[in-house]
Amino acid sequence: MKAIKKIGFIICLLILASCSSTKNISTIDRDGSSFEKAIIVNSISEEYEYARKVCSNCQLLGQSLTFNKKKKPFDVLEFKKENDEKVSYYFDISKFFGKGF
Repeated sequence: MKAIKKIGFIICLLILASCSSTKNISTIDRDGSSFEKAIIVNSISEEYEYARKVCSNCQLLGQSLTFNKKKKPFDVLEFKKENDEKVSYYFDISKFFGKGF
């Protein structure tokens, strides 16, 4: 009987763990194309890591700090692709912006 309770407990934990991971599903919609779809990062190095993955042969044109209407801080990286198309990626930096070094 104890073994059945342990198995039931483990199953419940697995179900709860899978439910709590649904928070990350919303990050699938975060492609960095706008304030609303900004990539949430913990450091500037994460911004560049993401950019290297999605725009590997792009030329960096600039990085800027901007704020949305709610005064939330964002970094915007602008790149030029090989076909001369310009693309910008928005990063939510509120987790570390203004927190010191």
